[in-house]
Amino acid sequence: MFAGRYLWWMLMGIGIFMFATLSLDYITWLTIQLSGCGDMAGACEPALRLISGVLKPACIWTAIGILFMATLLRLHTLSLIWFWGPIVAIWFVVSTPILLFVAADAAALTQPATLAALPVAILFLAAFAAYLLFALEDGDILPLAASVPLLLTLRLTALYGALAGLAFMPELSRIAGTLLDMPALSVVIALAQPYLQTVLTFGTGSMAPTYAVLATFIAALAASLLPHAAVPQPSRSTIMLRRSRR
Repeated sequence: MFAGRYLWWMLMGIGIFMFATLSLDYITWLTIQLSGCGDMAGACEPALRLISGVLKPACIWTAIGILFMATLLRLHTLSLIWFWGPIVAIWFVVSTPILLFVAADAAALTQPATLAALPVAILFLAAFAAYLLFALEDGDILPLAASVPLLLTLRLTALYGALAGLAFMPELSRIAGTLLDMPALSVVIALAQPYLQTVLTFGTGSMAPTYAVLATFIAALAASLLPHAAVPQPSRSTIMLRRSRR
């Protein structure tokens, strides 16, 4: 998926999510007012069940699915799917609970407690999705084909972000145990998460190291866009010249 089409699908997914989050409640209220079902007890229940119980969740999950698939297709086009695909998948899984929470109560996003509870994985995901908006396939420069230290920094910080997302996801043990029907796995994850949190925060118990790694990841993404930081591919004329010399 090329940059323009990726941007279009990302805007489509965000638009559907915003519609489900901000507009469907007003549509529900307008439906009740126009139908006059509020005058009869229980008469509005079918409409409420259809809009809030079926249409809204369907829109939210469709939006998340569009964002996820568009990102994977973009990575496939750029030949980055093998390493970055699993990383992005983890970021999406960790970010989904907060997206569902915001969709259920959009006003909560303005509350300081909600902002403080935002998973760091969603910030990694947002930064990487913004990076993929650039037309990286144009020209002779491979995406993320930076110098070895910069490329290693990108991969290590991305891996850290994925692990941090899993470590600080409270619902992980319950979701994993329910989906796989393995209660023992839930117990293992619940016991392992505090140890992983200690390792990732370097024993400080603070999120400061995590945000420092996030800042390093964003800086490395920005640096990889600089012309001098990328490793150019040999042009087609250069390749043909080398073959003719042989």
